[in-house]
Amino acid sequence: MEMIRELKMEDTEEIKKMVLAIFSEEPWNDVWTDEQLHLYVLELIGGSNSLAFGLYKDDLLVGISLGRVRHWCRGTEYWMDEFGILPEEQNRGLGTDFLQMIERALLERDITEIVLLTERTVYACNFYKMNGFEEKEEQVFMAKSLS
Repeated sequence: MEMIRELKMEDTEEIKKMVLAIFSEEPWNDVWTDEQLHLYVLELIGGSNSLAFGLYKDDLLVGISLGRVRHWCRGTEYWMDEFGILPEEQNRGLGTDFLQMIERALLERDITEIVLLTERTVYACNFYKMNGFEEKEEQVFMAKSLS
């Protein structure tokens, strides 16, 4: 049986293992040093507005949602920085179930919108669209390399 719970600082090591397991493989192929990963996870779960959820299956962490709460003129938003299910648990409906559990937990907190960034060319984009997310064509993601 699956259940969610809010993740806290004491879950840092477990979260780091999840990030590596989920995002070190295709299509992301992230390469982390232990120090960079540790700092990244602390940034995501250690802020005053951080909000992280874990999906547990038989007491094992199989999914994560790491993000933050942002108060905005249209209401309170959950900015989801990382969302993932362990590769061996994917394609079984757990991601959709996890999103629905998160949505219920957010509504209980009067959070009215989930915001995220993903790449158009990976399966995650279609997953989010299948789960009711829409592209916002009036916005553009921009970056500038400083190298």
